[in-house]
Amino acid sequence: MNNLNSRQRKIAYICGILVLLIPIALLGMPSSGGAEASGGTLAQLRRQHDLGESDLGKIDPTSVTMNLMLLGLRGVAVNLLRMDLDYYKDRKEWAQMRTTTEAVITLQPHYIEVWRFLSWNLAFNVSAEWDAVPDRYYWVKEGGKFSQRGSDRNTAIPELYWETGRVWGQKVGRADEWRQFRGFFVSDPNVDRFGGAADPEINPDQIDNYLVARTWYEDGNTAEDSRDQHIMMRALFRSYPARSLLDYAYALQREGDFGTRTVAAWNRALTGWTQSYGIMHFQTPVCEVFLEANEDDVRALAREQDVDVKDVVVWLGRYQDTVNYRYWRTRARAEAEQETGETHALIYEGEQSYLAGNLDLASEQLTQGMRDFEKLLERYPSFIDEDLSIEEGMWAVLVWQRILRLNGQPIPESYPLKPLWDKHQGRLPELQRRFDRLGGQN
Repeated sequence: MNNLNSRQRKIAYICGILVLLIPIALLGMPSSGGAEASGGTLAQLRRQHDLGESDLGKIDPTSVTMNLMLLGLRGVAVNLLRMDLDYYKDRKEWAQMRTTTEAVITLQPHYIEVWRFLSWNLAFNVSAEWDAVPDRYYWVKEGGKFSQRGSDRNTAIPELYWETGRVWGQKVGRADEWRQFRGFFVSDPNVDRFGGAADPEINPDQIDNYLVARTWYEDGNTAEDSRDQHIMMRALFRSYPARSLLDYAYALQREGDFGTRTVAAWNRALTGWTQSYGIMHFQTPVCEVFLEANEDDVRALAREQDVDVKDVVVWLGRYQDTVNYRYWRTRARAEAEQETGETHALIYEGEQSYLAGNLDLASEQLTQGMRDFEKLLERYPSFIDEDLSIEEGMWAVLVWQRILRLNGQPIPESYPLKPLWDKHQGRLPELQRRFDRLGGQN
């Protein structure tokens, strides 16, 4: 009888275990890597919350990295691999560096700083190690593509979208090789692979680099709606889509386009700055403000939040100053004027005439451009101490003075933009170096 009861208990236990294994199996069934609904509940939750790592590749099972992982020392393994990255970079062993980079992100796919550091390293550091501009651009692309992968892998992280936008916007558009990089962005130098078109992985719509950057910044703002970012003040972070439009319009001018396309770009930038970014609300330590607020808006904000009008004015001013809001609003309005474009065009054409060896025409164009630029500064006093204005004015005077010397003429005591020239002599050494690289030494 006891044996029978013992046997029955064992059968009951086994049946109970089997019954309990069914929900465990259903919950823990691994994903097949295909359809969204494949795998058990836990696999689907991992996919939903971006916690799965099965698609990131494999690590050599005989490697030291794997041994450290098995001992629970993933962080140590990553630190060793990052040391290897510096070693391979110094020795210019690019294939080893690429393999090591893949291993790092396999180990820590959700660690934001890994993606940020490695993207920066490829786009800014590794690219600088190459002599040929197309080779440099290749590694800038690698850094940007790496950041794109990080964004795809961590869709809720606003910082990674911002990093991607920075590569396509600031690195491509502001590097020393910016002219070539911007051209490569819409017509890749790897003609055999892309047939003279853009690399579709980074620019599928064949548009300007700043407009691609704007899309990434907008995605970052969308992610920031749900999750805070921790790299800068929120008002600054949210400004980048609109800033990209400003950068795009300015880049067209730098390339010598002063026609209707550039005017339209400045008008679009003004709309983005004032009607999109300018109406966003930001919480200050005392009250909520939006940067395009006028006097009536300030009083309404104070009344709605039951705070003093002076507090709203103070914090609105601080936030506007932080992002240079009033300056860029004025700049966009001024640049959209035909007269402003004509002034920039005279200075640009004077430089081009100088480079072509037509010194008399260059002198005439630059002299008139300098006069008109001085009038522009009188109309918009806020431009006088602004970097873009200082650089353009100093550059015009620098080229003009060189023409006078080549013609054996003395530099007069008084000339347009002389106060600007005298005030900002600290900028001259860098401008002189750029001028000499351009051919100014001749």
